[in-house]
Amino acid sequence: IPPLNSNTQITGKGLSRVSMNKSWTPQNTDVDVVSELVNGNVELTMAVTKSDLSGLQFNIRYDKSILTFKEVVFDTGNTMTNFAKQLDGKINIGTIDPQAKEVMKTGVPFKVIFETKQTINNTAGLISFDVTDAVTKDGTKVKLQIR
Repeated sequence: IPPLNSNTQITGKGLSRVSMNKSWTPQNTDVDVVSELVNGNVELTMAVTKSDLSGLQFNIRYDKSILTFKEVVFDTGNTMTNFAKQLDGKINIGTIDPQAKEVMKTGVPFKVIFETKQTINNTAGLISFDVTDAVTKDGTKVKLQIR
């Protein structure tokens, strides 16, 4: 970040041209989210049907007083770069092809598995989404609608 001083000029020139670019008009797609108890663990799956995604990211919050993050199982179907980073009560997961040559396969690209710290009867209210982000192979932003 360059230092700011009395000679620094900040301009918005060119921003209006960028906003007219077609790739800035986002598309929408549904993501079907299911959390369920499986063998004493909580499994969170996100089903994606859009077929031209070259990048997808979820920032997921979980109730750390009840759940412990165990792992993410990736099934993106190719050699895209998959990532998962655990923070305090939050997980950032996703996949991306920086070269935009490949696309993620449809279906369930991620399964997030949590261990429970106590006996629970359901998964309601334990997991929420902070940020979702996706992009198509041609660079179009995609708004993910969690269902």
